[in-house]
Amino acid sequence: MIFPDPPTGRLAEIVDTAWRLVETRGWANVSMRTLAAELNIKAPSLYKHVKTREDIATHIATKAFIQLGQGLHEHCESVEDLLAEYRSMARENSNIYRLLTSSEFPRNLLPEGLETWAVTPFYLVTDHDPIKGQALWAFAHGMAILEIDARFAGPNNGSPRGWRVGDRRAGV
Repeated sequence: MIFPDPPTGRLAEIVDTAWRLVETRGWANVSMRTLAAELNIKAPSLYKHVKTREDIATHIATKAFIQLGQGLHEHCESVEDLLAEYRSMARENSNIYRLLTSSEFPRNLLPEGLETWAVTPFYLVTDHDPIKGQALWAFAHGMAILEIDARFAGPNNGSPRGWRVGDRRAGV
């Protein structure tokens, strides 16, 4: 996978600031005005660097998919390692994770092939079985989002044991 060049200069500052705001507030709570205020500039000044709010989401998602993909590719020796890495990344960047896995921005703006490359380790770790790979990713996503949203009752929310039981039940 050939990655796009990362943003530089003022655009890099905008993306980094937006990343931080998304992580602390969630994408729905980051407006151009909010971002501009955080950067100590007027909102119209942002448009010198990005055309739309979706452009900012695309920069954030591109950076996040590269990080996710690199982490997953480094941990695809076993299902357990892959799931542990996925879980860790989702928990550490929960609002970025939500942005990646929701439909709040047009995926067609992402670099071609990036999203597929990022989740390829699910295919690799299941002996190149596309059905098992997709099922394992669906399990991981479901567990991650339920855990992030604290939807598991009692002290078991966030239990690595549930992830281990699930990967065994998935037949991989």
